[in-house]
Amino acid sequence: MSAERAIRIVGNVVRRPAKPWTATVQSLLGHLHACGLPVPEPLGYDTTYEYVGLVEGDAGVDAWPHQVGLDGVRSAGQLLRRIHDATVDWRPPPAAEWSVPYGPGPVICHGDPQPANLAWRDGRAVGIFDWDAARPGDRKNDLAYALIWLAPFTADSDELKRRGFTAAPDRRARIAALLDGYGWSEPFDVVDAAVRRHQQAIDEVVRLGERGHQPHAGWVADGWPARWRAGLDAMRALGDEIEDDEPCS
Repeated sequence: MSAERAIRIVGNVVRRPAKPWTATVQSLLGHLHACGLPVPEPLGYDTTYEYVGLVEGDAGVDAWPHQVGLDGVRSAGQLLRRIHDATVDWRPPPAAEWSVPYGPGPVICHGDPQPANLAWRDGRAVGIFDWDAARPGDRKNDLAYALIWLAPFTADSDELKRRGFTAAPDRRARIAALLDGYGWSEPFDVVDAAVRRHQQAIDEVVRLGERGHQPHAGWVADGWPARWRAGLDAMRALGDEIEDDEPCS
């Protein structure tokens, strides 16, 4: 791990590398924390580091067992809805800066709502951290990204086993659980949205990597974007397993 990427936890304080968008993200976190939402409490920053409160719960590789059941998937949808709703009345600072290009949208997206970036307890998502990829956008953008991980849109048996699955996941049921937890009732072409969002995520990794940001620069150097792009067809193929259903079509 490079010094730039090094993250250190001391007690209940997390020290992270400061980025050009740190001030904007800390402002957002201040709003969400004041609303009582389970996000890192912003504790300030300098030219080298930012400091935030630790969101307690299982995370990283310890998150996977919690997301295997449908209740865990549903709870992730509920948490994401609470977060999105609370961003509607937040006003970014005048010189707001985000890590990636963005379009207009009614909410602020987390940008990377995968299980490892959620805090879990007793099979439920109870917090969300790592807000470096936040940006204004549409609710569907975050939902599609979450579905890539929670459906999940991979058929690799070793990867599924690593994530805690002992049998093939019922992707249709898991998609329905996430959307039900979120309270989504509008038409949603899940497969197309997930593939497009994955393409977008790959492009964002390349952009940040080319600008020297870690861990993206390391991923680019190791050739990961090309491997991820090679898997897009497999993602589309998994769409054949998803039957048409009103909330997901």
